[in-house]
Amino acid sequence: MTSLDTAPIKPAFGVGERIGETFSVLRQRFMTFVLLAAVPGIVVQLISLAAGLGVGDDMFTDETSAVAGTASIVTIVIFAFLIPILVYSVMTGMMVMAAYDTKTGRSVRLGAYVSAAIKRSPMLAIVTIIVTFGISIASVFFLVPGLWLAGVWSVCVPVVMMESRGLGALSRSAELTKEYRWPLVGFVVVTYIIIMVITTLVTLAFTVLPLPALVIAILMGLINGVTTALLSIAVSVAYARLRDIKEGVGYADLAEVFD
Repeated sequence: MTSLDTAPIKPAFGVGERIGETFSVLRQRFMTFVLLAAVPGIVVQLISLAAGLGVGDDMFTDETSAVAGTASIVTIVIFAFLIPILVYSVMTGMMVMAAYDTKTGRSVRLGAYVSAAIKRSPMLAIVTIIVTFGISIASVFFLVPGLWLAGVWSVCVPVVMMESRGLGALSRSAELTKEYRWPLVGFVVVTYIIIMVITTLVTLAFTVLPLPALVIAILMGLINGVTTALLSIAVSVAYARLRDIKEGVGYADLAEVFD
């Protein structure tokens, strides 16, 4: 018997199974995730609209670019980048908890979700900014390094939420994703494709409807929120699978973190 015969078989990440699990979690408590996602999403859109950076009746014309061009750099950075990152970071943190409660059949704990996410919001935002910039810069030069880095840092937000780590979430994510980064990339890419298809179809529908700017902003906030919910559940499912493979930690253990 050779050493190859006795070598343990590496458990599969299971891209297809994780995608099915993601949609299963969303379906089980769809209204809960819509509530957690839509409210912050709509708030971001309304803030952007009020700042002159949001969508309007002519959202698909060159006039939108003209408005953005007249806004100050500081305004653009704050309202188009920093505020959305902070809001969506908190929203993602809440949905990480909600996903694990859903998987274990526990009751919805909105107060606990909000409290825990707000408590960790500064670090959630900092880690999200670092990850966003890192992946963007890597992708500018070559697509493959950007995708690889997306796999390395794919579970940073669940790490911050579940393990209360700060910048150490970056190295912890790298540790958990080791040997599974390309399956994770495939999982994230497929999820993004699904999200892009949904968003594109809805956006195209808006182009043929004579809707007021405020209504479009609310609808876009709703759609962005729901698609973010789908991505948040996806990274939660990925983190749970990696903890199970590498450390034998199950969903029940993860759900008990905030008891």
